[in-house]
Amino acid sequence: MKRLKTHIDKSLICLFVLVGVIISGGIRPALGGEDPEDLFNYSFAVWLGSGFYKISDADKRLAVLRVPASYTLRPMQREASTPMDRLGFRLLLPAVIAYEEQTDTEFSFGALAFVPGLEIEIPVNKYWSLKPFGQIGAGKDTAGGTFQYIYGGGVKSLVSVPWRKFVFGIGNSWVVAEDQDASSHDTTGFSLFNAGLDIRHPVNFTIFDRRLDIGGYFVVNYFKNHVDIFGADGNTSKLKTLYEVGLTFGVSEAVSIWKVDLDRVGIDYRWGDEGLRGIGFNLGFPF
Repeated sequence: MKRLKTHIDKSLICLFVLVGVIISGGIRPALGGEDPEDLFNYSFAVWLGSGFYKISDADKRLAVLRVPASYTLRPMQREASTPMDRLGFRLLLPAVIAYEEQTDTEFSFGALAFVPGLEIEIPVNKYWSLKPFGQIGAGKDTAGGTFQYIYGGGVKSLVSVPWRKFVFGIGNSWVVAEDQDASSHDTTGFSLFNAGLDIRHPVNFTIFDRRLDIGGYFVVNYFKNHVDIFGADGNTSKLKTLYEVGLTFGVSEAVSIWKVDLDRVGIDYRWGDEGLRGIGFNLGFPF
């Protein structure tokens, strides 16, 4: 229960911070003539992560906070005697708050989504683990749209190999997701494959009496089908490939700040098709 309370505290703090930003900026209702199809698809942010984005020809700015809350039901045990005892189980409790502002008009709106699920951690060998998962939830925007049912699943793969003072990570994942309008039952979906490399190394520095390490990673996200992230507005709506490079800092033991346990934080830069650019923040290598 203590671990669950920690994750809930972490989620609430992050949610309250972004809600405050949105309220202070003033969410305005949809203006007459605004086409709902031009709004960004916040549903997919559940899997794409947090950040501040701009697309060059769309006259839009987008802020997304994805709170990757979770609760470990049972940790993975690589050395357990039976295959079933080796499995780990984790509740996924991600929440998304998003905010879009159109720079050429006075139109802006917010959105909220919650898509819980279950992840199973399977140790393949000493270095390699697989993590199949499934999620289902819903979301709503402030621009007069109906509820969106959001669901998806996939599998993650992580190979972690120590060498001298370095730790190398090789990650892959496959995600298939879809959302459905609760009123019209129209659906949109995507399938995503990504691959990444992570390198970490300790440094001669401590924080809160804990040894610090620094890491860097590079991830390529490839959408099998073009994805409408920023709405059906012609040339600016289609995304095929998204790249991400990140810098992270970690400690040997989690640091408790305001009852929130953190062991790794970082920032990243993302770029992709149609002039998409963004600065994100993360809690480490996304696998």
